[in-house]
Amino acid sequence: MKLKRKIKIKNFGLKIDYPKASDYVLGGISPVPKENLQPDKDWTLFLPDTEKQNKGFETYACVSFTILNCVEMLILRKYGIKKNYADRFLAAVSGTKDGGNSPQVVCEFLRKIGIVPEELWPFESDSFEKFYEPIPPKLYELAQEFNKEWDFKHEFVQPDLIDEALQYSPLLISVFAWIENEKGIFYKPAGYVDNHATSYVKKESDSRLVFDSYDNFIKKVDLNHVPIMIKRFWIQKKSLTKTSWWQRILALFGL
Repeated sequence: MKLKRKIKIKNFGLKIDYPKASDYVLGGISPVPKENLQPDKDWTLFLPDTEKQNKGFETYACVSFTILNCVEMLILRKYGIKKNYADRFLAAVSGTKDGGNSPQVVCEFLRKIGIVPEELWPFESDSFEKFYEPIPPKLYELAQEFNKEWDFKHEFVQPDLIDEALQYSPLLISVFAWIENEKGIFYKPAGYVDNHATSYVKKESDSRLVFDSYDNFIKKVDLNHVPIMIKRFWIQKKSLTKTSWWQRILALFGL
């Protein structure tokens, strides 16, 4: 008798949660504006900088990387502005630890706490402890500049509206990582649960293209895969005062 190969399941950092009555949902009650930015459902022209979630060790930060990737793509699409925000900062302030975090939790931390540019909290080390070391208080002040510059909103998406939502923004979707069929398309075997968050960026005839933060590859996900979690995003530029971003940074550091 031939034995079935046991599939080894790895946790990439996704904690599943479901909409509460107070949460916004596309297809339900939500004030999040609908802007049909990409009628062709293709965000591949706006992909973010390639920064790997895989640092030689598991950061469990797929949710933070995916959310910021989607936000950076939205800003580039709407305003032609290239942004690169500090994934490490968002992962840490939102309480990401061994085992990961929830997309709803991380989105709310971004909305309330903000984020700093990548260059203010980069990462050049090889340890989990260093990645999540305490954040200097000054960075919390600087993170508020994001919310002075941008109005950020997010919502859950009902599965039957996934492709409508892709016209409005790149989407965070949950997947099972990673098993591929003979065509090179990734799928979820029966009985398994989504364990990773990734960015859905294009609808194709045979698959969904995702930009995956773990190794920065474009991957194909089976069209029959129904994500347990889907989040879409909206961002709007606010009117700024005459004081520039960098002038505020210099002032905060006393320079």
